Amino acid sequence: MKQISKKAMLILALVTTTVSFAQMKPMDGSKIVMSKYSFSETVDMVKSAIEDQNLMVISEIDGQKMMRMAGKQTKGMQQIFFMHPKYMRKVIEANKMAAIQIPLKLIVMENENGVMIRYFMPSTILKQYEGTEAVAGELDGLVSNIIAEVKK
Repeated sequence: MKQISKKAMLILALVTTTVSFAQMKPMDGSKIVMSKYSFSETVDMVKSAIEDQNLMVISEIDGQKMMRMAGKQTKGMQQIFFMHPKYMRKVIEANKMAAIQIPLKLIVMENENGVMIRYFMPSTILKQYEGTEAVAGELDGLVSNIIAEVKK
């Protein structure tokens, strides 16, 4: 239960810092793209695009449910964690300290302005780990392909 509460609080913090996300330019290096599809269509498209890149959806967190558990009503919010074991191996072989950044994740959120996808490029989260440049570049390409597929 404590773990659920911690996750709920993290999600609550994310929600309160993303007011009017349609016009927001993140200062943390993350990227935001708006989807022209509904929340559930966007989530399904993201998961399909991840699989199309031969990556695996490892876990999903229903942020909307977590927020309700914390006493806050919100529209759709889904975190999606993804990776493939071969890329995890490449990251760890490049720099074992970078393993904390794996798996990759993104979040699909909706509000009155629409649906957005927020994510970090792998090169952004791996840049502090020497030796990961090549694998980060590979992963950047895969993440770019995922986002491009959803933006169609």
